Amino acid sequence: MTNITFIAKAYHRNGICGAPFHAIVFDDDGTEGSRKLGIVFDQEAHCAVLDITKLAHGDIAFGSNSWRGDTYEPSLRAVIRQADPDENSHEFDMHELLAKRRQVAVIWSIEDVQSVRPDLTDDQSWEVLKECERRHDANWEITWITIEIIAGELFPEPSTEKE
Repeated sequence: MTNITFIAKAYHRNGICGAPFHAIVFDDDGTEGSRKLGIVFDQEAHCAVLDITKLAHGDIAFGSNSWRGDTYEPSLRAVIRQADPDENSHEFDMHELLAKRRQVAVIWSIEDVQSVRPDLTDDQSWEVLKECERRHDANWEITWITIEIIAGELFPEPSTEKE
């Protein structure tokens, strides 16, 4: 395992269709010593490592700012497990659970609402989602149009026309 000093960690949902990942800032305590960013996806062997200083200068080139993810991955995954045990204790693979039960689910987030209505706050977007869920049934599904309509009902857009 590579010696690293953990600095910060964040979990990114990556939209409604993207693969979620952890972003980890760490100091490389080995011969390549520098501050780095590790991007670690849930799937094993899916890890990228970049030097933060080189990123800040716009260097994203392979061979110049590319580091062997497989070298860092065990240490980074250990950070994910140990950084906040309580945070990870409730994590589960929802898609795996649903597949075992032969079920599917579609998930919408406040980010989805805000992609339709960027003027809404997180709390307002949450209100829109809750109302979408309340109205949802087999005939009235949640779509982009549903979100737009309900957002307009709950939080009418300010008039842009000159009167």
